[in-house]
Amino acid sequence: MSDTPSAATTSPEFDAAEIQQFAQKDAQAIKVIGRMLVLFFFYSLLVMVAVGYWTANFGGQEKHAHPAGHGEAAEAAGEDF
Repeated sequence: MSDTPSAATTSPEFDAAEIQQFAQKDAQAIKVIGRMLVLFFFYSLLVMVAVGYWTANFGGQEKHAHPAGHGEAAEAAGEDF
């Protein structure tokens, strides 16, 4: 007797019906993941637009009378820019 199994005693891990069922479940999972990605993208886009609008109109930096980099030391020295 040989140690290798014969073709009659071996069987595939999954039969055709199980493979078809896996394919259907994979297709369903792909659709769900795709919908989630689309929803997350549009949510991120909406939040980005809202924060940009808020920052531009209400929450931006205050306008300073002096340009950046010119502090009180230059004013005290009497330098005029």
